[in-house]
Amino acid sequence: MNIAVLILLVMMVVLTYRKYQHDVSYKTQARSHVFDECLSLFQKPLVSQDQANLPILQGEYAGYQVALSVVEDTLGWRKLPPLWLLIKVTANKPSHGTLDMIVRPANNEFYSPSWQWDGNLTIPSSWPQHAIIKYQQQAIDLALLSPYIPALFKDLNMKELLVTPGMVRLTYMAKQAERGEYLIMRNAVYEETPISKNIVEALLRQAIVIRRAVENPEITAVL
Repeated sequence: MNIAVLILLVMMVVLTYRKYQHDVSYKTQARSHVFDECLSLFQKPLVSQDQANLPILQGEYAGYQVALSVVEDTLGWRKLPPLWLLIKVTANKPSHGTLDMIVRPANNEFYSPSWQWDGNLTIPSSWPQHAIIKYQQQAIDLALLSPYIPALFKDLNMKELLVTPGMVRLTYMAKQAERGEYLIMRNAVYEETPISKNIVEALLRQAIVIRRAVENPEITAVL
């Protein structure tokens, strides 16, 4: 190999590395603003980052500790990668039973714990039918959730409801990657506007109503 070719290869490696570093920095900066509109929703808001440098917003809302986070889903090669919004409401007191309901399952929902769960439930007739319902150890009483499930999943961006003794979590498609960038470069780039405060607040209200219902099965939860 002559010197000119070697120098060219070194330059290509350096340029590729610099572009990678730029893309990582750009993504981190863009993602850091994803919850800007939601800060005012919470008492004592705290912003941090997870191991993937994606933002986490924590705080108190309606008497519950809640956390917002996002997950980039680039596993499905035949679709535009979604940016999942995860809304977690931590229990004020433990409830009984577990449930993970995923609509339109694609068998690649890596953010869900239910693929390690053994129990399967029949879907009630009034609930969305193209779905799976799983549980671990003990299933939750489905009657507690029936007043809320049909309305919750009317929004086609709603993907998952997870209920455990210690929390309720919603998984919601907040954005999809830009088509041109992904189809050409296979690079998941999302438009930079923050997630809407109105969308997040509506989801939070539903999550807390469900959390109250499973913590206090003798009381009809109203927020």
